Amino acid sequence: MSTMKDSGRASKSSYRWQDRWKAPGKDPQQEVPSQKVAPSRDLATLIQQFQIHNQTEGKSPKTVLWYNAILGTFYRWLESEKLPTQVGAMSEDMVRLFILDYQNRPGLKGPKMSTHSVANRVVGLKTFFGWLAQRGYTPGHLLEDIRPPKKAQLLIETLTPEEINQIFSKLNPNTFLGARNTALVFLLLDTGLRVSEAAGLKDEDVRLDSRYLKVMGKGAKERMVSFGVSCQRALLQYYHDFRPEPAHPGVDTFFLAVDGYPMTTTAVQLVIKRLAKSSGVNRLYPHLLRHTYATLFLINGGDVFLLQQNLGHASLEMVRRYVHLASRTAAVRSQSFSPLDRLDVKEVRKYKHNFSPGGSTASQSNPEAGRGKQPNKKASGPGRGGGRGG
Repeated sequence: MSTMKDSGRASKSSYRWQDRWKAPGKDPQQEVPSQKVAPSRDLATLIQQFQIHNQTEGKSPKTVLWYNAILGTFYRWLESEKLPTQVGAMSEDMVRLFILDYQNRPGLKGPKMSTHSVANRVVGLKTFFGWLAQRGYTPGHLLEDIRPPKKAQLLIETLTPEEINQIFSKLNPNTFLGARNTALVFLLLDTGLRVSEAAGLKDEDVRLDSRYLKVMGKGAKERMVSFGVSCQRALLQYYHDFRPEPAHPGVDTFFLAVDGYPMTTTAVQLVIKRLAKSSGVNRLYPHLLRHTYATLFLINGGDVFLLQQNLGHASLEMVRRYVHLASRTAAVRSQSFSPLDRLDVKEVRKYKHNFSPGGSTASQSNPEAGRGKQPNKKASGPGRGGGRGG
């Protein structure tokens, strides 16, 4: 019994990570590295300094919050495991144990965190520890050898034409909310803007007559994106017939709330969420509109490099995913171009089953198929046709 208790204590203590990197008789907080570094400081203080660094370097508020969230999660994990939070006690093994713990946490869409979520945390931590090394708080880049886990490449199911029509059927363009939301969805589907970009769109940057707009995207990079005639009509109706007066002269955004104040990114997300519920397209979410735009753009003959510019991507990595997705979608749609289906081959009529357009099968070609041969019956009455009604 005592042996079982001892083994239980041992396994529990081994799960407490602190003993795994402490050398016998040494305190990592008291070790003096051979390389000259700044005095050891608490991570909480350094995280605040890193935030100031990002803000003064011109990082967007969203990026600053993203780093803070990642580093805050790491710091809270250290506290929960009763591990030292001094930068001098940090090591690659400690961070790897945190990554392992994070991988096994419940995810939003599954029993574990997605590979994308884990990879993003690793990238954030590597950036922070790289900054620590540059500032001399660590003897080198402690996480230099850590690589983000390989991301799962999941196929994106874009919106079908039927679903798009279903969404627009639930919008009434003859009311303020209906006209504004119709223009908003048209714009997201016809330009591929991010939700934050649509919410922050300036009135003066929407050129309704020339059918293009200027967008301030990630990294404070401005780009021009064109839109079609259908989108132009929806934007004109909202702008000239239903757009309220700005609440004050400082309001200069294109999309406004009913009180004349700018729509926030959260408000746009809420519009899409409600539209998903009312239309019955439950899988609708804001970024799916962007995925759908990119895929349809390529299917309709759009150029890959122009798509990269329209989406505001710095590299072709994400655009290549859309190329693969567009090829897959086009392959599925090519079923209607089947050579044999168009030739109407007569031999096919002899098969037992016909395939309906929906993919279901039915024994229509030969109703008697599978019933066995029936014996000939003599016709009753005079002649072979006797017994038929007139």
